[in-house]
Amino acid sequence: MRLFRDTADESPRARIELIPMIDIMFFLLVVFIFISISLIKLNGVTVNLPKAADHPMQKKQKIVNISIDEDGHLFFEKDPVDRAALKNRLMALSADKTARYEIIISGDKDSHLQRLVDVMDLTNTLGFSNVSIRTGREQ
Repeated sequence: MRLFRDTADESPRARIELIPMIDIMFFLLVVFIFISISLIKLNGVTVNLPKAADHPMQKKQKIVNISIDEDGHLFFEKDPVDRAALKNRLMALSADKTARYEIIISGDKDSHLQRLVDVMDLTNTLGFSNVSIRTGREQ
């Protein structure tokens, strides 16, 4: 058994060339990107659309928060209000026909349901169509 090799007798060692492997991987990446782009289906027929001025289609909705605590007290944003003051504030918002409002009602889970229904009825009679009830996640 020989412990040391002669340097002149040594056979060439196998090497893994990384540069061609990286080139192949980039080529495959580009191929997969082009294939995925070509698989995207468009909903509709390709047509030449007419030109129009750049005007926003809709104004952003402004969010109004109404809260009901467990004792049934009403809050407009963070200000405590009674039913009459809430009606006055909502009437002031509904008078502005150019603005769009989203009303979110946050009610304590232990509050009375009638108070929530009263607020929803008030928003409905004043003409607000986008009314939501905020809930928490079930754990």
